[in-house]
Amino acid sequence: MKVVGLTGTLGSGKNTAKHFILRKFNCYHVTLSDMIRAEIEKKRGTLNRITLQDMGNEMRQKYGAHILALLAIEYLPRDKEMIIVDGIRNPGEIEYLKKKFGGNFKLIAIDAQTEVRFERTKRRAGPKDLATLEEFVQLDKRDKGEGEPAHGQHVAACIGMADFKIENNDSPEQLEQKINEVMKKIFAG
Repeated sequence: MKVVGLTGTLGSGKNTAKHFILRKFNCYHVTLSDMIRAEIEKKRGTLNRITLQDMGNEMRQKYGAHILALLAIEYLPRDKEMIIVDGIRNPGEIEYLKKKFGGNFKLIAIDAQTEVRFERTKRRAGPKDLATLEEFVQLDKRDKGEGEPAHGQHVAACIGMADFKIENNDSPEQLEQKINEVMKKIFAG
């Protein structure tokens, strides 16, 4: 069984990439932020991007940098050809998955230019997205690891650990083509 991790910058297209993979493969998928959402809902907190970052940091600090990956993966059945682990934001999560699955774990990083990513987040206009480019840039810096403790968000470091890197500044069709090429390599190895 293959385990494919997805990491990348805010608005880069991780969710779109995940859906392309889901359409083509018999697989389970889990998003690490779902573990954080569940914790926030238990505490009846406000659900937005900043709260998600804060709660994720708190959980990693309390239980270890790998906790979200462990919670996400431990109870999934193993009866499909692949598991997708979406939303990896800390190197400890990658290290856990590599230790657990060895060579069957591959990490895909997705990135795009800042302005492209901001426009995408504006179009989706969810409650966790921000209204101005300045707000987006500040949140993006934190997500990448600027000023973050070791147990915090470190997407830039995660991208640096990726087996495959995709630049997604163009159309969804071009992203799908890039994802297909990467998946061929993953299943060829």
